[in-house]
Amino acid sequence: MKHLAVLALLLVCCASRVWAQELSKEELQAFTKQCQERIDALQMGMEIIADKEQEWEIRNHYVETIPEMFLGDGDPWTDPATGQKHAAVTMQVSSLTPNGIRVSNPTLKQYLRNLRDLKGYTSVRITKAKTCFVSNFMPVYGREGVYVATCTFFQYFEGRIGEQIAYGDETQKEVHVEIRRVPDGSVGTHWEMKFGDINVAQTQKLK
Repeated sequence: MKHLAVLALLLVCCASRVWAQELSKEELQAFTKQCQERIDALQMGMEIIADKEQEWEIRNHYVETIPEMFLGDGDPWTDPATGQKHAAVTMQVSSLTPNGIRVSNPTLKQYLRNLRDLKGYTSVRITKAKTCFVSNFMPVYGREGVYVATCTFFQYFEGRIGEQIAYGDETQKEVHVEIRRVPDGSVGTHWEMKFGDINVAQTQKLK
């Protein structure tokens, strides 16, 4: 039943709209809460994708639907207001090695596929470590109706071979969040929230 609850939360997050002309204190609080709910949905979705005990169809469902939470739905995209072209969003990945921290920058879609197909471990667990928080909320200069923020979240990664933990880490990640007013044919405009690139801020050994 867990995957049904996550699916419902993802649908709410992707469809959620806050109607207004300008951001008020109440709207800022609503956006912050919505962002936290989206991050929770994202983390739970990744947990299901990583779980080898889940049915493949369920895991693949989240591989296909999670990108809807992101700019361009995870593909290269063009800003409708400026015409500027952007590359597909990325999910930065880190791992601890004897020589330090190794970092790579796959696209979001490639990361999700890699997570689903991860080999080398009997089981994989990704779990939420702490409550996420939102900071640096500000309007974008010269772009009316566009705001950005940073959402920071924490997660545990644990890979097991048999009953033994072969690898584990705790990672702090920062998500670029963009909120913009977009046209709506029936009522004028609505606020839309999308995630951008996700970058690693810190990685440490799982305690």
